[in-house]
Amino acid sequence: MIRTVLVASLLVACTSTQPTPADESTIDQAATVCGKGPTVKGIDVSYYQGVIDWTKVRADGVEYAFVRVSDGLNYQDSKFAANWSGSRAAGVLHGAYQFFRPGQDPIAQADLLLSKMGTPAPDDLPPVIDVEAADGKTPAQITAGVKAWIAHVKAAIGKDPIIYTGFYFWRDSVGAPDLTSSPLWHAQYSTAECPNIAPPWQDWAFWQYTSSGSVNGISGNVDTNRFNGTRADLMALIGPVVPCAPLPADGGVIDDGDACFDGGGPVTSLREVSTAGEGGDLVWTHATEAAAEENYAQWNLDLTEAGTYKVEVYTAGAFAQSKQATYTVQGAGAKTTVTLDQSAVDGWQSLGEIDFAAGGDQFVHLGDNTGELLADNVQLVFDAVRLTRVTSVHADPETPDESMDGGGCSAGGAGAGWAFGLTLVGLVYRRRRR
Repeated sequence: MIRTVLVASLLVACTSTQPTPADESTIDQAATVCGKGPTVKGIDVSYYQGVIDWTKVRADGVEYAFVRVSDGLNYQDSKFAANWSGSRAAGVLHGAYQFFRPGQDPIAQADLLLSKMGTPAPDDLPPVIDVEAADGKTPAQITAGVKAWIAHVKAAIGKDPIIYTGFYFWRDSVGAPDLTSSPLWHAQYSTAECPNIAPPWQDWAFWQYTSSGSVNGISGNVDTNRFNGTRADLMALIGPVVPCAPLPADGGVIDDGDACFDGGGPVTSLREVSTAGEGGDLVWTHATEAAAEENYAQWNLDLTEAGTYKVEVYTAGAFAQSKQATYTVQGAGAKTTVTLDQSAVDGWQSLGEIDFAAGGDQFVHLGDNTGELLADNVQLVFDAVRLTRVTSVHADPETPDESMDGGGCSAGGAGAGWAFGLTLVGLVYRRRRR
């Protein structure tokens, strides 16, 4: 977090300096004693952390991250898109946060956050309002602005956002209003005592205990946090996940808008069409040359049975223009990327034949960073994915495969002989409100 006012206001009375970061066992013990029991490790990041290797971050035990959208209206964080997509790709749960400026329009600030994060995925953390600056406003004015921001965000996402603050700032500068319907993310840099949380909260959901944490994949210091509970408790805070029904053994179709179809990015960059595409609808966005994706789609796959499946995507000719659509497919412990000319076929196009395991954690993913110039207004389509079961190897070599001409192994179409592999890119888009 930006700490323009985090001196005495966010520290406990007996803590005058930033303590040396505690080892994980020390903070685990302190958080366990002060909280509900086991805790979950997380971080919060902004452009100050530079380029982050999110795979290493996840491997270091970090299970969630809060990613900064902006400092009010005047500064939009240059690393938000990369951190938002990168954390999701590595399997790190994430939520967006905004440093709140009481002197600026709270609704405009809330709308900026909502436009950047897009509609939350089922496993996204609630967004955060970072309340630690007074900007010359009275407690009553700050309270009014915070309440307006919270009400606007809650109306948009259907759940209470999180409040980040510290004991003294909330009590003295905000006036300790009762906003306890929002979970508390408490800032206090001490591991020697239990958090002295802001009134009138009776418990903390998150505790930011140091700004000098060390995590693999991040060069330099990073804010480090603990969630007050188990991972199951954390998922309960997020809320129920819309079930993604397993595909039957023969395969099936996942269309945009289905429970197994997710994605994200700025809402203003997505266009919904209800007169074209598989099932009569599709979503499109503009392709970009950016290094990191902003808008993206993911078709999550949960297979009833393991097997080899032909994977196809639907590209409606009236809207599909990208010649460099790069699909990423997560299969049975492997990955691959396939670059496709969406404009080549008005209908189904094959990504090849891919081995999948039974169960979930498999998907097809497509981001808008195809390398095509944004100025060229190239349309990239997010529509349907179809899986069709094929037979690639006989269980009994004496038994011919009547589904294949001449028997033997499948020719496999465009995908035969590939070594399929992929990096987890768990970014998510759900049907947007308009």
